[in-house]
Amino acid sequence: MLKLSKKWSYALKAIIFIAENQEKLLKIIDISKELKISESLLRRIIAEMEKSWILITSKWRNWGVWLWMELNQISVYDILNSVGEELWISDCTKWIFCENNNNCNTTELLSNIQKSFNWILKLQTLDKIIKK
Repeated sequence: MLKLSKKWSYALKAIIFIAENQEKLLKIIDISKELKISESLLRRIIAEMEKSWILITSKWRNWGVWLWMELNQISVYDILNSVGEELWISDCTKWIFCENNNNCNTTELLSNIQKSFNWILKLQTLDKIIKK
C-alpha cells in the first residue's frame, strides 16, 4: 500500500537540494545538516539512488555528490522506486492475480488508477519541480 514515509520525503528533499546546488561541491554531511536528516540515513538513501544511476558520489577525499542524469531525465517515480518505496495504491494492483478471486469487481478499476498514478509520477521530472 502506498504510504508517505520519512524515507520517501527525505529522498525527495535530498535530490531537490542537490539539484538546486549543482554548482557547489556537496558533501553528504553538509546536506545532512542543511536538511536536518540523520547522516547515516541520508548515506543509505544516497547509496540507493546511486545504484539506480540517479546520483554519483565520490568516496575519495571530500565525498562529493552529483546528479548523474539531467534534471529532465529524473522523475519522481525513479526517485521513489530507487529508494525502495512501495508505489502500489492497493494490494490488488500489486499482485498479478486477485487474492479474492476477483469477487470485488474492482481489479480493473484499480489497475487503471495504478497506471494513471505511475504515469503522473513519471511525468513529474526534477526540471518541473525545481524553480530556477
